[in-house]
Amino acid sequence: MGKSAKHIISYIAAISLLVGATVQLVHAETQEQPIVELHQAKLDQMLAPIALYPDSLLSHILIAATYPLEVVQAARWREEHDNLSEQQALDLAQEQDWDPSVIALTPFTELLARMSKDLVWLQSLGDAFLANEAQVLTSVQTLRSRAYAKGNLQDNQYQNIEREKDKIVIHSVERETVYVPYYDTRVVYGDWWWTVHQPIYWRTPRHYAYHSGIYWSPRFHISSGFFFGGFRWSNNYVVVNHDYRSRRSNHRYNYRQVREYPRWHHNSHHRRSVKYQTSQNSRHQRGITSRNYQSQQSQSHRTKVISGLKHKQAQHSRSEYRHKPSQNNKHDVFSKQGTSSNSKAFKVDKHRTKPERAYNSQRSERYSAKNEHVSRPTKAVKSAPMAHDRNKKIQVNRKVERTSSSKQQHRSQSSMRKHTNGHSNSAKHKGRTVEH
Repeated sequence: MGKSAKHIISYIAAISLLVGATVQLVHAETQEQPIVELHQAKLDQMLAPIALYPDSLLSHILIAATYPLEVVQAARWREEHDNLSEQQALDLAQEQDWDPSVIALTPFTELLARMSKDLVWLQSLGDAFLANEAQVLTSVQTLRSRAYAKGNLQDNQYQNIEREKDKIVIHSVERETVYVPYYDTRVVYGDWWWTVHQPIYWRTPRHYAYHSGIYWSPRFHISSGFFFGGFRWSNNYVVVNHDYRSRRSNHRYNYRQVREYPRWHHNSHHRRSVKYQTSQNSRHQRGITSRNYQSQQSQSHRTKVISGLKHKQAQHSRSEYRHKPSQNNKHDVFSKQGTSSNSKAFKVDKHRTKPERAYNSQRSERYSAKNEHVSRPTKAVKSAPMAHDRNKKIQVNRKVERTSSSKQQHRSQSSMRKHTNGHSNSAKHKGRTVEH
């Protein structure tokens, strides 16, 4: 009995440890990701064309953006079934293995096509929503507040505007009806506050009606099962209620009821092998970099550029002291100061007369002859090619002058001889003629 009791206790302990490890693993998987601060200018730029949409439609757009491949599939599917009405498309799309929010967008043909065409915007929006959901919703409220302050967000026959403290809620006036607004983002928010990142602007379709500064789409009559998503603005996150979607109860969309829905969680199955932009604990990727990371990158780039310039300047200064050896004399001693003085003297000699230049060249030769066998204690460096070429030219000029002077003397002597010979011959000739 004692041994069996010990075995039972050990088994129970092993099972408890296994269960505890499983619970910890599940808790680690469901734990929230670390918050990443997004680039606010890019975020406002990206959210500008959809911030004034009704809450139900906006929540589906944000969720569907995290599954970009399914959005593209839904857009192509809607093009193939363009003869269906809004409700028929919504009912038939239930057969597809897509996220419920992607299915909820199938009645909106033009909106779905616009999202699928601009894949960069779509994926950036989804990655930003996964990276920092609270900051995205705060930016939405900031854009709505600016449009409300400019008088471009008011109650009308298409929408109702409700305010709770500093939050603005937008929902449709009619039950089971949705109107999609299109507006000029460069006008509706007033003067844009980011100079570099201007708001994204979508062109308005022709068949939309203009009212109160906004173009409104035709009415989309959809069952109440569409209104299963929304926002809990007090906590800044998205909520969904799939039970309400399945029941399709015919009652009006109510904000007070929606804010009690459970919080939405990302389902990686509907991501369809689409990679995330940056890995956070090997799960999510961030499409928009944080301001701190961007400043660090710019600082590192700046330091690399400065170090490269310093390295080039050091190489250039070293190259001034490197000289090639002279072919005639490899034991010449050369210094930077001497070359500069010789070059200055050579420039001055150009403006002097020939006797002065000859005198200077004789002095330089005497000085070089005296110091030819003198060894300096400093490290011998190689002679400058310019000084060697200059000395060589001087020697050649001297030889030419000597040869020219010798030729002139020879010519003068020969001419004198000819002259004397001619004079003597003429005298003899005269004498002969006289004697004759």
